[in-house]
Amino acid sequence: MVGFTLDAQDMVLAYSYRFKIEVSFKVFKHLIGAFSYWFWTHAWPCVGKANSSDLSKINDRRRQRLIAETTDFIEVFVNFGCIATGILQVLALNYHETIWKRYMGWLRTVSSTIPSEEVVQSVIQQEYFHNFSNFGTDAIYRIIMSKRRGK
Repeated sequence: MVGFTLDAQDMVLAYSYRFKIEVSFKVFKHLIGAFSYWFWTHAWPCVGKANSSDLSKINDRRRQRLIAETTDFIEVFVNFGCIATGILQVLALNYHETIWKRYMGWLRTVSSTIPSEEVVQSVIQQEYFHNFSNFGTDAIYRIIMSKRRGK
């Protein structure tokens, strides 16, 4: 059995880094949605009415291209997620008083004067929803309205 070479303090420090990384992934995944979209399912070759994830049925050159394109799309999507998280953090730092005044949620304890990314996102979402009909010329409004049922 391999022995541990880290002392207790270094183990706690290493674990704290792991925790910070996992919190970052949580923010990217759940708040921003940076890891939730499945780009690769659109790239698979069609087999009948369903998509197949078996890339062995296509030639090497096309397979390499599909893998490279998918990797590029995922990288871009994750980078946008990082940028969006950064914007939420900048808003939290610069507009914390306004955000706390407009926050409609409930927190058991408020541990900081600077709101979390989740609090900022919640305020932005409720403000956008509350003022949604005023955004008639907004691109997002037009996209959402074009997708609604019964249209």
